[in-house]
Amino acid sequence: MSMVPLRDGKLLCGTTIAAGTGGEVKASLAELFILDLATKQIEWREPAIAGARNYSDMILAPNGLVYGVVDSTRFFVFGPATREVIRERDLEEEFGRTNGQQGPRIFVPAPDGRIFMLFQRGIAEINTEPHSHEIEMLADSPVGVGPGGDYLDGRIYFGSGSHVYSWQVPVAE
Repeated sequence: MSMVPLRDGKLLCGTTIAAGTGGEVKASLAELFILDLATKQIEWREPAIAGARNYSDMILAPNGLVYGVVDSTRFFVFGPATREVIRERDLEEEFGRTNGQQGPRIFVPAPDGRIFMLFQRGIAEINTEPHSHEIEMLADSPVGVGPGGDYLDGRIYFGSGSHVYSWQVPVAE
């Protein structure tokens, strides 16, 4: 369901238990796994987050940690070196659900290293300072934020229904 390249030539992957159209659900818990691209071998796998059904999206932060979303409602911080979930947080009450659709692109990296998140109701930013990982809602959206999530010339673009919208990213302080 989601993949992120790590700095050591490996790939962190997140699975889903959802079956494709007409399929039958066989698994009860989604997993994270690390694939060594040189050997093409899975070197680690684990159902890292209790109750996870879908690792919706992940991104490698400038600090070397991986930020991710499970089931469109839970944020997690994963340490690739230790292969442990460092932090987990429920997002739904404070922020609502993340944007959805196939290939939702929840995380939007900016050229300056900042990481933004798309929620159905707005755009937030993750504080990537060591030991923080806090999320701050920056802008409420007048439309439901759907798929997309890309950065170009100081704007974040996303879809909503049959339209494309953008938001001007504020200059970093």
